[in-house]
Amino acid sequence: MKINKLNFIMLLLAVALGFILGWFLKPSGEHDKWTPDKIILYYNGEQSQVTKVEQPQTFDLILRLIVFEKGDMMSGGNPPLSEEEVKEMKKSAVEYIYNKPISIQINNGDGKIETIKFKSILFPIDEKWNGAAYIQTTDSTYLYFVSRPSLDFILRHM
Repeated sequence: MKINKLNFIMLLLAVALGFILGWFLKPSGEHDKWTPDKIILYYNGEQSQVTKVEQPQTFDLILRLIVFEKGDMMSGGNPPLSEEEVKEMKKSAVEYIYNKPISIQINNGDGKIETIKFKSILFPIDEKWNGAAYIQTTDSTYLYFVSRPSLDFILRHM
């Protein structure tokens, strides 16, 4: 009888310890990713939408290829893109779309910090954009966000 009680207590302690360690040791980057609600692929003038519900494997593959860590602030100073530039980029690009706008702070370089909201991140594939990524603000302005490694291989293999 004492052996059964001892085994039960040890099992209970092991489960509790496993839960506590799992809680504290979970990957910290998991909550820092901006996971899109849908992904739009642009290639050769065609557009294709990918969602987690409809194409879970493709959606997860794209997220693994284009990982974006959540940031609290970006630096500004670059002029917004023109409509022609956005149209040119969307000939070959990946765009993360968010149902709810994401707020970040932008440092304009003159010491002023401004909060902006964006609803998508555009990743042009063509080499002429040098791996840049652009956010689309809630007023549909595209602003330079960050440079990334070239992504021109992604859409060719999907």
